[in-house]
Amino acid sequence: MKKTIIILLLLASTLFGDYEKDVKLPSVTFAMAEDENFRAIQRNCQWCHSHGYIINQGKQSRKFWRVSVVKMRDVYKAPITQKDEKIIVDYLFKHYGNNKEE
Repeated sequence: MKKTIIILLLLASTLFGDYEKDVKLPSVTFAMAEDENFRAIQRNCQWCHSHGYIINQGKQSRKFWRVSVVKMRDVYKAPITQKDEKIIVDYLFKHYGNNKEE
């Protein structure tokens, strides 16, 4: 019992740690293509992803983008409407697609 209390006190003590120096984190921006459908990306994807996540997927097929968007909606519960699903897939394929449907 004493061991457990000591371990818990040691772990809890880290909650009171204080760091005196200013920390400056680097800012990394990823430019994305902007067109009339870009707002759907901002509305739906940026809640969880940076633009870098999308860009780092590389050039992919329409099927890849469709499966990815459906997965985000069905598995991860992203609130993507049917209308936005089509807009997002079309946008991703147009700007980050490899010209292959499959």
